[in-house]
Amino acid sequence: MGYPKEIYDKAAAVLSSRRQYAKEQTLVRRKQIYSLLPQIEQLDRQLSQIGLKTVQAVAGAPDELDTIIERLKTQSLGLQKQRDDLLEAAGLLEIYRDDNHTCKLCQDTGYIGAKKCSCFEQLLREAAFDFLGASGSQNCRFTNFSLDYYSNQPLQNGVVPRERMSTIKNFCVDYARNFLLDTRPALGRQRMVPESLLFMGNTGLGKTHLSLAIAGEVIGKGFGVIYGSAQNLLARLEKEKFTSSYQQEEQQSYLSLILGCDLLILDDLGTEFLTQFVTTTLYHIINTRLLEGRPTIISTNLTFPEISKRYTDRLASRLFGGYRQFEFVGRDIRIQSKILG
Repeated sequence: MGYPKEIYDKAAAVLSSRRQYAKEQTLVRRKQIYSLLPQIEQLDRQLSQIGLKTVQAVAGAPDELDTIIERLKTQSLGLQKQRDDLLEAAGLLEIYRDDNHTCKLCQDTGYIGAKKCSCFEQLLREAAFDFLGASGSQNCRFTNFSLDYYSNQPLQNGVVPRERMSTIKNFCVDYARNFLLDTRPALGRQRMVPESLLFMGNTGLGKTHLSLAIAGEVIGKGFGVIYGSAQNLLARLEKEKFTSSYQQEEQQSYLSLILGCDLLILDDLGTEFLTQFVTTTLYHIINTRLLEGRPTIISTNLTFPEISKRYTDRLASRLFGGYRQFEFVGRDIRIQSKILG
């Protein structure tokens, strides 16, 4: 799986930083060992000289090259054994051999042969999710979602805001705690797929807070989450469509990331500027993720009639038929917190 160039660059920069750190730490440790055992430094210098002589011999290609190479190899093995014996006697052999790389499999190069190392794949995923907004969840947790801002007094329809919001919060806590994707082929059995959720209600009632609290928990489980406002994500996709150079063998579009992430959180549906591209793309995202069993959480200030009026019947049908719906009630928390704070 590939990614856009800036994602590769960000992940590659982390690997480069790791390699530089490993190199610096190795030099520091070698100097410390040399100060304790000067013989080790002398042996390392002799080994370096043998390496240089080997290169020179190959470049010169004398008739007796094989003989020279074999002699230098024997000398090198002898010196390495002397060095290792001294280090082992001093209890420093493992420290000397430690290359200080974060990933021992690829030595922080990102590749094992021609194949990407798992550490590089992880860095690419993290960079992609961070780039598309999943890092916005750090200040929104279930623990700091207070029900105190919701009234105990029933509304005209009989709904008690605090009771309603307590029920929604408890559902979200369980949803995040039990989040699990079953990616195995169905083969005649029912797959376990987390529900897609539609959070509806006026501004400032906690829709974004609970969405991000779920994101934080799900990210902590190691899943890939993309979070962003409908306006920002769709604008990015539209820009990519008309200015992209991503169609290269080693790259992947943002749309592919949005379609394929474990959990997509689309905030503030209805704030995006509607174009034919936006409407088509939004339906494609919602429909594809439902068909592939990939959960999506959408929050919106729009009512049912407003959604039906603003979007196509097909899109509204997928939202109302494929998503579990929650109606948030109460007074704007942000205004209350400022007054009470």
